Amino acid sequence: MTNNLAPVLALDLASISGWAVGEPGRTPAHGSHRFARAGASHEAIFAGAVKWINGLLNEYEPRIVVWESPLAGFKGGKTTVDVTTILFGLPAVIGAVVYLRGIYDIRKADTRDVRLHFIGSNPKRAQAKPKVMRQCRVMGWPVEDDNEADALGNLELRQPADRRGDR
Repeated sequence: MTNNLAPVLALDLASISGWAVGEPGRTPAHGSHRFARAGASHEAIFAGAVKWINGLLNEYEPRIVVWESPLAGFKGGKTTVDVTTILFGLPAVIGAVVYLRGIYDIRKADTRDVRLHFIGSNPKRAQAKPKVMRQCRVMGWPVEDDNEADALGNLELRQPADRRGDR
């Protein structure tokens, strides 16, 4: 199997993370997952992430894993240290597990690039989320939340042009 046809696992990492996995020409599997109960410690969240990613890797055997890079810096003092720890810790934990499992094609995607590709613009978060969910539905992917929708948008960035729906 060549890298162009390899299964890709796309992630939208947060306390509730979205995931999508697929290959060109096939309908992607997708969903979202909460790593630990609301208010759980960082360690509980990271431990839940390790268990979860191992399960996805076992089930789908991707050759490429990609996630949206966390936004650097604090949003005008509104982002707490706890949130920042999760947003930067999850990629480190997930990346380490993926690497230890022998998957070395690990990529990061810029949120702006994903949105420009998937919905044709890069609006603020509150305006982007419903647009991304709508585009998923246009493409025939029933999504339940914006986490899995974001992961599908990230996955679609890696797919051939003939698989894309109308924007």
